[in-house]
Amino acid sequence: MNSNKILVPVDFTEAAETAIELASAIAEKSGLGVTLLHIDNEKKTTEAESVLKEQAEKLAKEKYLGCEFRIRKGNIFTEIPKAATEEDYQLMIIGTHGFKGLREKFFGTDILRLVKDIPVPVIVIQKDKHLPEGGINTIVFPAGTHKAFVNNIKATVFIAKLFDAEVHLYTTEKPGQEWSDVLKANIEMARQEFENQQIRYKRVTEKQTTFSMGYAKEILKYAKSVNADLISVMSIPTPEHYYFADSDKELLLVNEAGIPVLCTTDRKVV
Repeated sequence: MNSNKILVPVDFTEAAETAIELASAIAEKSGLGVTLLHIDNEKKTTEAESVLKEQAEKLAKEKYLGCEFRIRKGNIFTEIPKAATEEDYQLMIIGTHGFKGLREKFFGTDILRLVKDIPVPVIVIQKDKHLPEGGINTIVFPAGTHKAFVNNIKATVFIAKLFDAEVHLYTTEKPGQEWSDVLKANIEMARQEFENQQIRYKRVTEKQTTFSMGYAKEILKYAKSVNADLISVMSIPTPEHYYFADSDKELLLVNEAGIPVLCTTDRKVV
């Protein structure tokens, strides 16, 4: 694992401050550096540079972290993914205002559109969320049928090991619906990796009690019941769930409980 930095897009809002706070906590645990990234589309580069420099110096002084900053011009939906591919990042953390979002643009489809294009794992955290004492203690990890599910497993293992978090390997049983062989294989792959990496985990299967086309409602209900600090999912849809997957993932990313969400794609094995 050669990646050695955390990328944090910032727009000088409260949501960005929350993202920096989480990035600092993970950097302190992991020894990773932090890169603050601002996308300038308002021609205020000098002002932005001054603020970014101050934030980077503050992190370096108070947290003893390696911290730098970058400024790029253009559109957030093109420049953030580009930035994530150009340097050696292991993780990205981005703040959102929930249904409003970064620069009050990231809500639902917008935040999902962004994280689908990021080649490294992304944690989406809402502006009012602050880590409990001890950091991330409980991770809800819904099993899926994605071909690149190993990416989600490895990203979850990385976070769980940092905080000694317990992972809840979660599935639902829907009436009349059998689990596919791919799902069973992915569950077993996750279980074996958790055991090999000495991750504390528990296996949870719940029967669906209310009608729902997707899985987000059940996942969120369970996550709230165990006071989860993180939900880990793939941000890309599977072919069999394509027609409802995006709306399901949007509901997770901007969930009303404010639970942060770790997202991975099929772009890169971390």
